[in-house]
Amino acid sequence: MAPPDTFRDTTGHRARLRQRILEGGVDSMPDYEVLELLLGYAIARGDTKPLAKRLLASTTLGGLLWRDPSELERLPGVGPHTASLLALVRSLHLRLTEEKENRLEFLTDPVAAVPWFRAHIGLSEEECFAAVFVDQGRRILAREVFSEGSRTRTVLYPRVLFQKALACKATGLVLCHNHPGGNRQPSGADRSLTSTVQRLGEALEVELIDHIVVTRDGHTSFRQAGLL
Repeated sequence: MAPPDTFRDTTGHRARLRQRILEGGVDSMPDYEVLELLLGYAIARGDTKPLAKRLLASTTLGGLLWRDPSELERLPGVGPHTASLLALVRSLHLRLTEEKENRLEFLTDPVAAVPWFRAHIGLSEEECFAAVFVDQGRRILAREVFSEGSRTRTVLYPRVLFQKALACKATGLVLCHNHPGGNRQPSGADRSLTSTVQRLGEALEVELIDHIVVTRDGHTSFRQAGLL
């Protein structure tokens, strides 16, 4: 028995999207089409375009992928198969970034850490901090993500930051936080916190080398902007 016309049309549409990717056209595809095709690997039958558009109505593709799998699973139309697939895509992205960034042994230019920062916190829907810790020769000793925060406010406890710095015997650190709204400019609160971290660092002999704000597609360095 032949499948319904709607099923034939859907599979044909997916095949065309796959062909566009094979031909190198993924960069020209809007986010909803990329998500639509991705959802098709978890949802075998049916049109996934409405679900893709609904999921992206209040967020970005990166913001969606960065949600906790348990949160994804609770979204209407998203079950365990879809949630696990989206989580897998995020994990692959992080692993590929780690594979490249782990070859970076020294951090002579703080901005060189931006790809790692963006991969780990730049796409998050919540504001959060991360840091790279270095020794006197700028050799990278450790990287850490401090995930406490909300969509509108960054939370960083300096004692936690410096506990990590002292534990790995760092003499310097590059601090970073994200702006989910996309505005790269540091706020008054960002500047105040930077001053606090810098002052505490001087007392503990741990230099604040730079503070970087990252967004999905850009960044601002406090040092380059003359704010540090």
